[in-house]
Amino acid sequence: MHVPWKVRNAARLTRNGLAFAQHKAGAALRRPQGKKVVFCCNFHGTSGATIAIARIADLLASRYAVSFVAGPASDYNAMLGTAVTLVSPRVLQQETFDLYVCDGHMDESFFAWLAAHERLCLLTIHGVLRKDNKLEKVHLATRSHLVSEIQFMHHAVDRSRYFVIPNYCERIAKRQRTRNVGIVGRLDDPKKNVAAALEVARRSSAAQIHLWGGADSHAPDGRVSVHAWSRDKNRIYDSFDVLVSMSEEESMGLTVIEAMSCGIPCVLADIPGFQIYRGCPGVALVPLGDRDAAVEWVDRFLDARAELAPALIARWQAHYSRDAVAAQWFREVEALTSHAA
Repeated sequence: MHVPWKVRNAARLTRNGLAFAQHKAGAALRRPQGKKVVFCCNFHGTSGATIAIARIADLLASRYAVSFVAGPASDYNAMLGTAVTLVSPRVLQQETFDLYVCDGHMDESFFAWLAAHERLCLLTIHGVLRKDNKLEKVHLATRSHLVSEIQFMHHAVDRSRYFVIPNYCERIAKRQRTRNVGIVGRLDDPKKNVAAALEVARRSSAAQIHLWGGADSHAPDGRVSVHAWSRDKNRIYDSFDVLVSMSEEESMGLTVIEAMSCGIPCVLADIPGFQIYRGCPGVALVPLGDRDAAVEWVDRFLDARAELAPALIARWQAHYSRDAVAAQWFREVEALTSHAA
């Protein structure tokens, strides 16, 4: 059933407002301890980057007093856990924090202000920086965080200026098996190359094809069902048994590690951002444009999905779970803040 954008947007804003009120109500009961960390972001919609940043904030809140600058309409309100305190922008003028974590959407002037006031700033980057990016914010920040070395593929940046910690996700327990293929992401983004992924899925032996990303221009067609984005991860990943991504550019692909966490095999385009999955059981990298090879791998994985699940889950647990990255994050935050002290 097609739901008009205005209705979905109104529901989103209502949800965000309720989450904001719940955070504020709970703040009076919290007495966060530890170093003061504040997140400052200038994009508050839903994307792989904002989901990843919210998870970083939640992880750090288990050890530090974490605040997040957000208003009632922010999508972050519904993504953040209760250990994170929501604050207004004026707090940045009223208080001094031990560490300021910023996304790349923050104005360059804010990075300059932090540098001028000798505030520790961590720029967290969640995309591949273009060749024409002059890296002004990278140079103004104390350090930068990448999820993959590939994000600086077009630039020569001194290794002391950044660290790499991959994205993580919580385990998604798959509740049912199908013989379906899934395509997950921003369906209207040309770089996601959704048309190619859909062609691969159509040519496979999949019973059904589920696209998750909420592009209103798409409509259900035969084996194909298109869904708006959902915060219910089980609803997404229970709908298919093999993930296909023919994306032309990724930093590492958040949907890939989510699929791995519930044992779903993945057929991916062989692009720089997906190289970290090379050699992983249950993950196939195929040359971009080789649809025949991709179809062959999809069918192979549909037949072997149950046998591949344990190895995929083990790989996620070892590299992309909360436990796998927590110590790395605490070590980097301590190195940053202790050095300044």
